[in-house]
Amino acid sequence: MRWLGRLRTEQQATWLQVVKIVVAIAVSWFVSQLLLGAELPIFAAIAALLVVAPSVNQSLGKGIERSIGTLGGVVLAWLASLVLPPGPLMVLAVTVLAVIVARLLRLAPMASNQLPISAMILLALGAGTGPLFGFERIVETLIGAVCALLINLVVVPPVQHEPAERAMRELAHAIADAYDRVDRSLTTGTPSDRLLEDARALRERVQGARAAMDDLEDSTRLNPRTKRLRERLERDERLLLTLTVLANRVIGMSRSIADRSEAFAPGASIAGEPTVRQIGTESRRIAHEVRTLVDTQALDDGRTRSMPSLDGPMLTRPIEVPRPHPEHWVLIGALLEDVRQARESLEAGADGV
Repeated sequence: MRWLGRLRTEQQATWLQVVKIVVAIAVSWFVSQLLLGAELPIFAAIAALLVVAPSVNQSLGKGIERSIGTLGGVVLAWLASLVLPPGPLMVLAVTVLAVIVARLLRLAPMASNQLPISAMILLALGAGTGPLFGFERIVETLIGAVCALLINLVVVPPVQHEPAERAMRELAHAIADAYDRVDRSLTTGTPSDRLLEDARALRERVQGARAAMDDLEDSTRLNPRTKRLRERLERDERLLLTLTVLANRVIGMSRSIADRSEAFAPGASIAGEPTVRQIGTESRRIAHEVRTLVDTQALDDGRTRSMPSLDGPMLTRPIEVPRPHPEHWVLIGALLEDVRQARESLEAGADGV
């Protein structure tokens, strides 16, 4: 029954979203009946159903796309009714033609789907009754789209801040864990077989955090709630940039260690090298600073009040190398450069919080 699982999802629409869709359908239905005298304002109901979106910006975009698709479908169906004999084959031919036209015009997904649907429904309902019938369906669609957009404006959708902050917090702790693994690998001289694989998994987390931030930014467009959150959004963007740099640096450190496994072989291990021990210590300190960075931002934003004051100097310090290692200076140099860039990124991130 695996196919059945594909029909369900864990991320359902909120009850507020469901109520808004139901209200938009009902309002557009009765408004269309009142203004147009339509007995079954199907186009208005479908428009309201599709246009209500989690954000006002998405609603506006969907409304425009659907209206364009409906207009094209109505015009195509009306022209076809003038030159083709009525019947099932005409409906099939116009539907296929609408799909091709949408592809040639490179319409957006919703407009591309709406074009053949509108043409097919219009022909089935009676496009041959004249151009007035098609015009009324266009107006009906606009009524549904406008009603849905107004309801999204009146019932202001929430700003998607919590998912973005949760994704970045999880990313930060995953990055800190990766730096801790680098520290253990360098201090013990026995890197984990999964060191590089676990570090590369951070890329997917970075992409997830980026997607969450994109959803957050989309939910703020045309949303009156965002004026007081603008500074907070800019700080979130700076935090994500810092975390992205830190993730890339720890991936580079893990790759350097994995690619030069001979440096950790018995009898040739550099774990006791003073510079390597310092790099391990700095990696552990970076892990602490990353966790502190996200905790400080959460404290400043008022999202938590249960933590003590986090003010104080950074723990990370520049590493001084008196002379390079005669055999493994390439590995040590690569690690030192990654640590340097991580420190600079942390300092910039701390200044922006």
